[in-house]
Amino acid sequence: MHNSRLMIVAAILLIVRVLGMIPYTTQPAIHRDLPARFFEPLGTVGVDEPVRLTTQAPLKLTVVEHDLVVHPDVPVTVRTLAPCRYLIMPKSAWPSKSSVRIGWRSLNGAVVLHTDDDREVVINLTNQTLTAYRDHEMVRSILVSTGAPSGWATETGTFRIYKRVADDHMVGGDPHTPDHWDVRHVPYAQYFNGAVAIHGAWWNHRFGRPISHGCVQLPTNYGPHGPTGQPPEAQWLWQFTNLGTPVIVTGHTPAMASTILAPLPYPSDSP
Repeated sequence: MHNSRLMIVAAILLIVRVLGMIPYTTQPAIHRDLPARFFEPLGTVGVDEPVRLTTQAPLKLTVVEHDLVVHPDVPVTVRTLAPCRYLIMPKSAWPSKSSVRIGWRSLNGAVVLHTDDDREVVINLTNQTLTAYRDHEMVRSILVSTGAPSGWATETGTFRIYKRVADDHMVGGDPHTPDHWDVRHVPYAQYFNGAVAIHGAWWNHRFGRPISHGCVQLPTNYGPHGPTGQPPEAQWLWQFTNLGTPVIVTGHTPAMASTILAPLPYPSDSP
């Protein structure tokens, strides 16, 4: 009987010792052990450029928001793009001319955004101009062609450049109507609103009139057939802007004479 009691006491002491080796926590575990988180993009961006976060496993938004570290402390909004992919956006804008570090609490792996000097592009539909600003001061004003008033007017609003293609192949519209385009070698395309882009238009020689299918066409000095006789405005804007540069479209598309209500046809012999 005495030996049995001793064995029970020994067993209890062993259990206590084992339990003492297990760390106790009152907080639910946050998945800090998941590897391969990475952020993009890198380098210099506009003040509106969001950051994309990729993880190896899906996380709740509350976990992402809890473990996200932004320095300097800028209020951000986190949105789920897809399982394991998240978009981190400044609620207002990143500070200009700054380095913004976005990382994960207690883990290596961060992105450093070098923001530009508060550049923005303002497109005025009324007078068909694009004006570039740096630090709220005008740098350059360019005569452009925006969407035609016959159902193709360029949408107004505040956007950002989210995609840049130096030599684009644009296809769109209804293939069974004149409003179809399939144009190669569209230079310096900068998308800011879905399929709507700012780009060079080597086939256009009537800038200052709204004659596009919604895009903002700029003069370019060279096309697939050689010099165009136009100034290199699309090239200049390409060097001025970055991913994340704000694009503000204002004004009203002017009514045009009935003979030029439709968009200017794209070249049918484009290579």
